[in-house]
Amino acid sequence: MAAGTDRREGRMVSLATIYQDARHLGVSLIPYSIGFADAATLEMDGRYGIFLDFDQFETMADYAAALAHEVGHCATGATHAVHSPFELVAQHEDRANRWHYEHYLPFSELQELVADGYTEPWQLAEATGWPEKTVRDALEYYTQRRGLRLQCP
Repeated sequence: MAAGTDRREGRMVSLATIYQDARHLGVSLIPYSIGFADAATLEMDGRYGIFLDFDQFETMADYAAALAHEVGHCATGATHAVHSPFELVAQHEDRANRWHYEHYLPFSELQELVADGYTEPWQLAEATGWPEKTVRDALEYYTQRRGLRLQCP
């Protein structure tokens, strides 16, 4: 499975969809052995490059989640200098995560799956094609931070 469900089209969000979003934003995708991370985004003069260390990904779902997160940095302009204060880095990571969840794993999709009987994070992960950690983080964002409630059947 690819990652995430695109309910507008009634199918799984493919890597091609994430690539299209990156292309629409003018982002360059660059394979590079980073060593310290699976992916990193750089911005220079309003242009973005996402560096991807393919040796760091265990599954395609892990790769899709990392790519979606990095595209979130580009879409929101949430980049910072390496020496930025921790608070700013945390804010930018949060902004990229929110964009990722809202665009590729929207609350409405999770609600539909829960209504269909998928109530455990691992079940939601299997149904959406996203890694379980991504699903757990999205659930935390929607339920704890936004105060939304999933209606179980």
